[in-house]
Amino acid sequence: MRSDFAAQEQIQIKMFGEFAITINGNQLTNLKGRTKRVWMLIQYLIANRHKNTSTEKLINVLWPDNQCNDPLNALKNLVYRARELLKGLSGNDKAEYIQYIHNTYSWNNSYSCVIDTEQFTELYKQGSDVSKTQEERVKSFQSALQLYCGEFLPKSFYGNWVISASAYYSNLYNRCVLRCCGLLIDLHRFHEVIEVCENALNYCPLEESIHKMILFGYLSTGQRNKALDHYNHVIDLFYKELGVDISESMRVLYKQLVNNINNVEMDLGVIKNDLKEASAAEGAYYCDYDVFKSIYRIQARSITRTGNSVFIVLFTISGLDGEPPGPRISKLASERLKSTIMDSLRKGDTVASYSATQFIVMLPLINYENAEMVVDRIMQKFHFRYRRENVKISTRINALDSAE
Repeated sequence: MRSDFAAQEQIQIKMFGEFAITINGNQLTNLKGRTKRVWMLIQYLIANRHKNTSTEKLINVLWPDNQCNDPLNALKNLVYRARELLKGLSGNDKAEYIQYIHNTYSWNNSYSCVIDTEQFTELYKQGSDVSKTQEERVKSFQSALQLYCGEFLPKSFYGNWVISASAYYSNLYNRCVLRCCGLLIDLHRFHEVIEVCENALNYCPLEESIHKMILFGYLSTGQRNKALDHYNHVIDLFYKELGVDISESMRVLYKQLVNNINNVEMDLGVIKNDLKEASAAEGAYYCDYDVFKSIYRIQARSITRTGNSVFIVLFTISGLDGEPPGPRISKLASERLKSTIMDSLRKGDTVASYSATQFIVMLPLINYENAEMVVDRIMQKFHFRYRRENVKISTRINALDSAE
Protein backbone atom coordinates (compact mmCIF):
# COMPACT_ATOMS: atom_id res chain seq x y z
CA MET A 1 0.00 0.00 0.00
CA ARG A 2 1.32 3.44 -0.93
CA SER A 3 2.16 6.09 1.65
CA ASP A 4 0.39 9.42 1.39
CA PHE A 5 3.60 11.01 0.17
CA ALA A 6 4.09 8.36 -2.52
CA ALA A 7 0.54 8.97 -3.73
CA GLN A 8 1.37 12.67 -4.18
CA GLU A 9 4.58 12.07 -6.11
CA GLN A 10 4.53 12.95 -9.80
CA ILE A 11 7.30 11.26 -11.76
CA GLN A 12 7.78 11.69 -15.50
CA ILE A 13 10.47 9.78 -17.35
CA LYS A 14 11.68 10.30 -20.89
CA MET A 15 13.53 7.41 -22.58
CA PHE A 16 13.29 8.46 -26.24
CA GLY A 17 16.02 10.87 -27.30
CA GLU A 18 17.76 12.44 -24.31
CA PHE A 19 17.01 10.58 -21.07
CA ALA A 20 15.39 12.73 -18.38
CA ILE A 21 13.64 12.12 -15.09
CA THR A 22 11.34 14.73 -13.53
CA ILE A 23 10.02 14.49 -9.97
CA ASN A 24 7.57 17.13 -8.76
CA GLY A 25 8.69 19.54 -11.47
CA ASN A 26 12.42 19.11 -10.84
CA GLN A 27 14.24 17.61 -13.84
CA LEU A 28 17.55 15.79 -14.08
CA THR A 29 19.15 14.94 -17.42
CA ASN A 30 22.42 14.29 -19.24
CA LEU A 31 24.61 13.01 -16.38
CA LYS A 32 28.27 12.54 -17.34
CA GLY A 33 31.63 11.48 -15.91
CA ARG A 34 31.55 9.68 -12.57
CA THR A 35 27.76 9.71 -12.45
CA LYS A 36 27.35 7.85 -15.77
CA ARG A 37 27.13 4.40 -14.16
CA VAL A 38 24.58 5.75 -11.63
CA TRP A 39 22.57 6.86 -14.65
CA MET A 40 22.86 3.35 -16.16
CA LEU A 41 21.54 1.77 -12.96
CA ILE A 42 18.52 4.09 -12.80
CA GLN A 43 17.76 3.59 -16.51
CA TYR A 44 17.87 -0.19 -16.25
CA LEU A 45 15.66 -0.38 -13.16
CA ILE A 46 13.08 1.96 -14.72
CA ALA A 47 13.06 0.11 -18.06
CA ASN A 48 12.55 -3.17 -16.14
CA ARG A 49 10.39 -1.73 -13.39
CA HIS A 50 7.95 -4.64 -13.33
CA LYS A 51 10.74 -7.14 -12.63
CA ASN A 52 12.91 -7.91 -9.62
CA THR A 53 16.53 -7.96 -10.76
CA SER A 54 19.09 -10.09 -8.94
CA THR A 55 22.37 -8.57 -7.82
CA GLU A 56 24.21 -10.91 -10.21
CA LYS A 57 22.15 -9.68 -13.15
CA LEU A 58 22.74 -6.03 -12.26
CA ILE A 59 26.47 -6.63 -11.92
CA ASN A 60 26.54 -8.21 -15.41
CA VAL A 61 24.61 -5.26 -16.82
CA LEU A 62 26.78 -2.59 -15.18
CA TRP A 63 30.16 -4.31 -15.51
CA PRO A 64 29.71 -6.64 -18.52
CA ASP A 65 33.44 -7.35 -18.97
CA ASN A 66 34.18 -8.16 -15.32
CA GLN A 67 36.20 -4.95 -15.04
CA CYS A 68 35.34 -4.50 -11.36
CA ASN A 69 37.44 -6.08 -8.57
CA ASP A 70 34.70 -5.99 -5.90
CA PRO A 71 31.40 -5.78 -7.84
CA LEU A 72 29.11 -6.49 -4.89
CA ASN A 73 30.34 -3.57 -2.81
CA ALA A 74 30.60 -1.42 -5.95
CA LEU A 75 26.91 -2.15 -6.65
CA LYS A 76 25.89 -1.28 -3.08
CA ASN A 77 27.77 2.01 -3.37
CA LEU A 78 26.17 2.72 -6.75
CA VAL A 79 22.65 2.05 -5.38
CA TYR A 80 23.35 4.37 -2.44
CA ARG A 81 24.46 7.15 -4.79
CA ALA A 82 21.43 6.63 -7.03
CA ARG A 83 19.08 6.79 -4.06
CA GLU A 84 20.68 10.01 -2.81
CA LEU A 85 20.50 11.53 -6.28
CA LEU A 86 16.78 10.78 -6.56
CA LYS A 87 16.05 11.99 -3.03
CA GLY A 88 17.76 15.26 -3.81
CA LEU A 89 15.71 15.60 -6.97
CA SER A 90 12.40 15.00 -5.16
CA GLY A 91 13.28 17.14 -2.15
CA ASN A 92 12.25 14.33 0.22
CA ASP A 93 15.02 12.54 2.12
CA LYS A 94 12.63 9.72 3.12
CA ALA A 95 11.69 8.72 -0.41
CA GLU A 96 12.92 5.28 -1.49
CA TYR A 97 12.72 4.89 -5.27
CA ILE A 98 14.96 1.82 -5.40
CA GLN A 99 13.95 -1.23 -3.37
CA TYR A 100 16.05 -4.15 -2.13
CA ILE A 101 14.09 -7.34 -1.38
CA HIS A 102 15.51 -10.87 -1.06
CA ASN A 103 18.76 -10.23 -2.92
CA THR A 104 16.99 -8.36 -5.74
CA TYR A 105 16.71 -4.71 -6.69
CA SER A 106 13.71 -3.06 -8.33
CA TRP A 107 12.14 0.31 -9.00
CA ASN A 108 9.56 1.16 -6.35
CA ASN A 109 6.24 1.12 -8.21
CA SER A 110 4.44 2.64 -5.23
CA TYR A 111 5.40 5.90 -6.92
CA SER A 112 3.24 6.61 -9.94
CA CYS A 113 5.35 7.02 -13.08
CA VAL A 114 4.51 8.33 -16.52
CA ILE A 115 7.08 6.86 -18.93
CA ASP A 116 7.11 7.77 -22.62
CA THR A 117 8.02 4.24 -23.79
CA GLU A 118 5.06 2.73 -21.90
CA GLN A 119 2.71 5.43 -23.22
CA PHE A 120 4.01 4.81 -26.73
CA THR A 121 3.42 1.04 -26.50
CA GLU A 122 -0.09 1.51 -25.09
CA LEU A 123 -1.07 4.03 -27.78
CA TYR A 124 0.26 1.68 -30.46
CA LYS A 125 -1.96 -1.10 -29.06
CA GLN A 126 -4.96 1.23 -29.11
CA GLY A 127 -4.24 2.21 -32.71
CA SER A 128 -3.99 -1.46 -33.68
CA ASP A 129 -7.39 -2.28 -32.13
CA VAL A 130 -9.63 -2.97 -35.13
CA SER A 131 -12.77 -2.73 -32.97
CA LYS A 132 -12.23 1.06 -32.83
CA THR A 133 -13.19 3.48 -35.61
CA GLN A 134 -10.58 4.50 -38.16
CA GLU A 135 -10.58 8.04 -36.77
CA GLU A 136 -9.95 6.79 -33.21
CA ARG A 137 -7.13 4.57 -34.43
CA VAL A 138 -5.50 7.41 -36.38
CA LYS A 139 -5.56 9.65 -33.29
CA SER A 140 -3.92 6.93 -31.19
CA PHE A 141 -1.19 6.34 -33.77
CA GLN A 142 -0.57 10.07 -34.17
CA SER A 143 -0.31 10.52 -30.39
CA ALA A 144 2.20 7.65 -30.26
CA LEU A 145 4.29 9.17 -33.06
CA GLN A 146 4.46 12.51 -31.23
CA LEU A 147 6.10 10.76 -28.27
CA TYR A 148 8.94 9.33 -30.36
CA CYS A 149 11.64 12.00 -30.51
CA GLY A 150 14.69 9.84 -31.10
CA GLU A 151 16.17 6.43 -30.38
CA PHE A 152 15.72 4.64 -27.06
CA LEU A 153 18.47 5.89 -24.69
CA PRO A 154 20.90 6.88 -27.50
CA LYS A 155 23.65 7.98 -25.09
CA SER A 156 23.61 4.57 -23.36
CA PHE A 157 24.04 2.56 -26.54
CA TYR A 158 27.05 0.67 -25.15
CA GLY A 159 24.77 -1.69 -23.19
CA ASN A 160 23.53 -4.82 -24.96
CA TRP A 161 20.12 -4.51 -23.31
CA VAL A 162 19.82 -0.96 -24.68
CA ILE A 163 20.71 -2.10 -28.20
CA SER A 164 18.01 -4.78 -28.05
CA ALA A 165 15.36 -2.42 -26.65
CA SER A 166 16.29 0.30 -29.16
CA ALA A 167 15.82 -2.10 -32.07
CA TYR A 168 12.43 -3.15 -30.65
CA TYR A 169 11.14 0.42 -30.32
CA SER A 170 12.56 1.43 -33.69
CA ASN A 171 10.66 -1.42 -35.37
CA LEU A 172 7.52 -0.55 -33.41
CA TYR A 173 7.85 3.07 -34.54
CA ASN A 174 8.15 2.02 -38.19
CA ARG A 175 5.05 -0.17 -37.88
CA CYS A 176 3.21 2.72 -36.23
CA VAL A 177 4.12 5.05 -39.12
CA LEU A 178 3.01 2.56 -41.78
CA ARG A 179 -0.25 1.63 -40.05
CA CYS A 180 -1.11 5.28 -39.46
CA CYS A 181 -0.40 6.10 -43.11
CA GLY A 182 -2.46 3.12 -44.27
CA LEU A 183 -5.48 4.44 -42.37
CA LEU A 184 -4.92 8.00 -43.63
CA ILE A 185 -4.80 6.70 -47.21
CA ASP A 186 -8.12 4.90 -46.66
CA LEU A 187 -9.51 8.23 -45.43
CA HIS A 188 -7.99 10.07 -48.45
CA ARG A 189 -6.00 12.36 -46.13
CA PHE A 190 -2.91 12.33 -48.31
CA HIS A 191 -1.40 15.59 -47.02
CA GLU A 192 -1.28 14.04 -43.55
CA VAL A 193 0.48 10.98 -45.02
CA ILE A 194 3.20 13.31 -46.30
CA GLU A 195 3.45 15.08 -42.94
CA VAL A 196 3.79 11.80 -41.02
CA CYS A 197 6.41 10.45 -43.43
CA GLU A 198 8.47 13.64 -43.56
CA ASN A 199 8.76 13.58 -39.78
CA ALA A 200 9.48 9.84 -39.69
CA LEU A 201 12.33 10.13 -42.18
CA ASN A 202 14.18 12.33 -39.67
CA TYR A 203 14.50 9.23 -37.47
CA CYS A 204 14.71 6.43 -40.05
CA PRO A 205 16.01 7.92 -43.34
CA LEU A 206 16.84 4.50 -44.82
CA GLU A 207 13.44 2.89 -44.27
CA GLU A 208 12.35 2.11 -47.82
CA SER A 209 8.70 1.43 -46.95
CA ILE A 210 8.32 4.98 -45.58
CA HIS A 211 9.86 6.41 -48.76
CA LYS A 212 7.22 4.47 -50.71
CA MET A 213 4.48 5.99 -48.57
CA ILE A 214 5.67 9.57 -49.03
CA LEU A 215 6.06 8.97 -52.76
CA PHE A 216 2.43 7.81 -52.85
CA GLY A 217 1.42 10.93 -50.87
CA TYR A 218 3.16 13.30 -53.28
CA LEU A 219 1.61 11.66 -56.33
CA SER A 220 -1.86 11.47 -54.75
CA THR A 221 -1.76 15.23 -54.10
CA GLY A 222 -0.59 16.03 -57.65
CA GLN A 223 2.97 16.95 -56.61
CA ARG A 224 4.66 15.14 -59.48
CA ASN A 225 7.86 17.20 -59.41
CA LYS A 226 8.25 16.53 -55.70
CA ALA A 227 7.69 12.83 -56.32
CA LEU A 228 10.42 12.74 -58.97
CA ASP A 229 12.81 14.80 -56.84
CA HIS A 230 12.24 12.54 -53.86
CA TYR A 231 12.67 9.41 -55.96
CA ASN A 232 16.05 10.65 -57.23
CA HIS A 233 17.02 11.71 -53.69
CA VAL A 234 16.31 8.19 -52.40
CA ILE A 235 18.38 6.57 -55.13
CA ASP A 236 21.31 8.85 -54.33
CA LEU A 237 20.88 8.33 -50.57
CA PHE A 238 20.93 4.54 -50.81
CA TYR A 239 24.04 4.62 -53.01
CA LYS A 240 25.84 6.92 -50.57
CA GLU A 241 24.85 5.33 -47.28
CA LEU A 242 24.54 1.64 -48.15
CA GLY A 243 26.33 1.27 -51.45
CA VAL A 244 23.25 -0.50 -52.86
CA ASP A 245 20.48 0.24 -55.29
CA ILE A 246 16.88 0.64 -54.15
CA SER A 247 14.67 -2.41 -54.56
CA GLU A 248 12.91 -3.13 -57.80
CA SER A 249 9.57 -2.91 -55.98
CA MET A 250 10.10 0.82 -55.43
CA ARG A 251 10.81 1.41 -59.12
CA VAL A 252 7.77 -0.63 -60.10
CA LEU A 253 5.62 1.29 -57.62
CA TYR A 254 6.87 4.61 -58.95
CA LYS A 255 6.16 3.67 -62.57
CA GLN A 256 2.72 2.30 -61.72
CA LEU A 257 1.78 5.41 -59.76
CA VAL A 258 2.96 7.74 -62.52
CA ASN A 259 1.13 5.74 -65.18
CA ASN A 260 -2.07 5.57 -63.12
CA ILE A 261 -2.47 9.28 -62.35
CA ASN A 262 -6.10 9.89 -63.29
CA ASN A 263 -5.93 13.66 -63.49
CA VAL A 264 -6.01 14.66 -67.19
CA GLU A 265 -4.63 18.20 -67.59
CA MET A 266 -6.20 20.08 -70.51
CA ASP A 267 -4.42 23.41 -70.00
CA LEU A 268 -1.19 23.40 -72.04
CA GLY A 269 0.09 26.39 -70.05
CA VAL A 270 -0.02 24.31 -66.84
CA ILE A 271 1.91 21.51 -68.55
CA LYS A 272 4.53 23.95 -69.92
CA ASN A 273 4.99 25.47 -66.46
CA ASP A 274 5.42 21.97 -65.01
CA LEU A 275 8.11 21.19 -67.59
CA LYS A 276 9.79 24.57 -67.07
CA GLU A 277 10.07 24.05 -63.31
CA ALA A 278 11.45 20.55 -63.83
CA SER A 279 14.27 21.87 -66.03
CA ALA A 280 15.12 25.00 -64.05
CA ALA A 281 18.23 23.59 -62.34
CA GLU A 282 21.66 24.82 -63.43
CA GLY A 283 24.53 22.58 -64.54
CA ALA A 284 24.42 18.96 -65.70
CA TYR A 285 21.26 16.91 -65.23
CA TYR A 286 21.62 14.19 -62.58
CA CYS A 287 19.07 11.39 -62.82
CA ASP A 288 18.23 7.77 -62.09
CA TYR A 289 19.89 5.21 -64.38
CA ASP A 290 16.47 4.24 -65.81
CA VAL A 291 15.92 7.87 -66.84
CA PHE A 292 19.49 7.95 -68.22
CA LYS A 293 18.65 4.96 -70.43
CA SER A 294 15.58 6.73 -71.78
CA ILE A 295 17.65 9.83 -72.65
CA TYR A 296 20.26 7.57 -74.24
CA ARG A 297 17.63 6.02 -76.53
CA ILE A 298 16.33 9.44 -77.56
CA GLN A 299 19.88 10.59 -78.38
CA ALA A 300 20.55 7.37 -80.31
CA ARG A 301 17.51 8.05 -82.50
CA SER A 302 18.50 11.69 -82.90
CA ILE A 303 22.04 11.08 -84.20
CA THR A 304 20.69 8.76 -86.88
CA ARG A 305 18.85 11.76 -88.30
CA THR A 306 21.23 14.63 -87.49
CA GLY A 307 24.63 13.00 -87.60
CA ASN A 308 25.66 14.77 -84.37
CA SER A 309 28.14 12.96 -82.16
CA VAL A 310 27.46 11.95 -78.56
CA PHE A 311 29.98 10.32 -76.22
CA ILE A 312 29.45 8.17 -73.14
CA VAL A 313 32.03 8.25 -70.31
CA LEU A 314 32.18 5.73 -67.46
CA PHE A 315 34.06 6.70 -64.27
CA THR A 316 34.97 3.81 -61.93
CA ILE A 317 36.43 4.13 -58.42
CA SER A 318 38.62 1.29 -57.15
CA GLY A 319 41.23 0.70 -54.47
CA LEU A 320 44.92 0.82 -55.29
CA ASP A 321 44.82 -3.00 -55.63
CA GLY A 322 42.07 -2.77 -58.23
CA GLU A 323 39.43 -4.16 -55.85
CA PRO A 324 36.39 -2.16 -54.66
CA PRO A 325 37.36 0.14 -51.74
CA GLY A 326 35.86 -0.20 -48.26
CA PRO A 327 32.47 1.39 -47.51
CA ARG A 328 33.81 4.55 -45.79
CA ILE A 329 36.45 5.22 -48.46
CA SER A 330 33.94 4.44 -51.21
CA LYS A 331 31.34 6.81 -49.78
CA LEU A 332 33.71 9.78 -49.47
CA ALA A 333 35.37 9.24 -52.85
CA SER A 334 31.99 8.82 -54.58
CA GLU A 335 30.66 12.05 -53.07
CA ARG A 336 33.74 13.99 -54.20
CA LEU A 337 33.70 12.47 -57.68
CA LYS A 338 30.00 13.17 -58.17
CA SER A 339 30.30 16.82 -57.07
CA THR A 340 33.35 17.26 -59.33
CA ILE A 341 31.55 15.79 -62.34
CA MET A 342 28.47 17.94 -61.76
CA ASP A 343 30.54 21.12 -61.36
CA SER A 344 32.55 20.43 -64.52
CA LEU A 345 29.78 19.77 -67.03
CA ARG A 346 27.35 21.82 -69.08
CA LYS A 347 23.60 22.14 -68.73
CA GLY A 348 22.98 19.78 -71.65
CA ASP A 349 25.05 16.93 -70.18
CA THR A 350 23.49 14.02 -68.28
CA VAL A 351 24.90 12.12 -65.29
CA ALA A 352 23.73 8.99 -63.43
CA SER A 353 25.06 6.53 -60.87
CA TYR A 354 25.70 3.17 -62.53
CA SER A 355 26.72 1.49 -59.27
CA ALA A 356 27.91 2.55 -55.81
CA THR A 357 31.37 3.34 -57.22
CA GLN A 358 30.57 4.23 -60.84
CA PHE A 359 29.15 7.26 -62.64
CA ILE A 360 28.12 7.38 -66.28
CA VAL A 361 28.07 10.63 -68.26
CA MET A 362 26.50 11.53 -71.62
CA LEU A 363 28.22 14.33 -73.55
CA PRO A 364 26.27 15.51 -76.65
CA LEU A 365 27.59 17.74 -79.46
CA ILE A 366 31.24 16.93 -78.83
CA ASN A 367 34.10 15.07 -80.56
CA TYR A 368 36.46 12.47 -79.07
CA GLU A 369 39.29 14.93 -78.42
CA ASN A 370 36.96 17.30 -76.57
CA ALA A 371 35.55 14.36 -74.57
CA GLU A 372 39.11 13.53 -73.49
CA MET A 373 39.64 17.15 -72.47
CA VAL A 374 36.45 17.07 -70.35
CA VAL A 375 37.59 13.87 -68.65
CA ASP A 376 41.07 15.31 -67.97
CA ARG A 377 39.51 18.45 -66.46
CA ILE A 378 37.31 16.34 -64.18
CA MET A 379 40.24 14.19 -63.06
CA GLN A 380 42.41 17.22 -62.25
CA LYS A 381 39.64 18.77 -60.16
CA PHE A 382 38.96 15.47 -58.40
CA HIS A 383 42.60 14.96 -57.39
CA PHE A 384 42.65 18.55 -56.09
CA ARG A 385 39.54 17.93 -53.97
CA TYR A 386 40.41 14.37 -52.87
CA ARG A 387 44.00 14.44 -51.62
CA ARG A 388 44.06 10.92 -50.16
CA GLU A 389 46.03 8.33 -52.11
CA ASN A 390 43.79 5.36 -51.38
CA VAL A 391 41.72 5.18 -54.58
CA LYS A 392 42.22 5.35 -58.30
CA ILE A 393 39.75 6.41 -60.98
CA SER A 394 39.58 4.61 -64.30
CA THR A 395 37.70 6.09 -67.25
CA ARG A 396 36.32 4.73 -70.50
CA ILE A 397 35.06 6.81 -73.41
CA ASN A 398 32.82 5.44 -76.15
CA ALA A 399 30.79 7.02 -78.91
CA LEU A 400 27.05 6.54 -78.60
CA ASP A 401 25.77 4.09 -81.23
CA SER A 402 22.96 5.31 -83.45
CA ALA A 403 19.61 3.50 -83.42
CA GLU A 404 19.44 1.78 -86.81
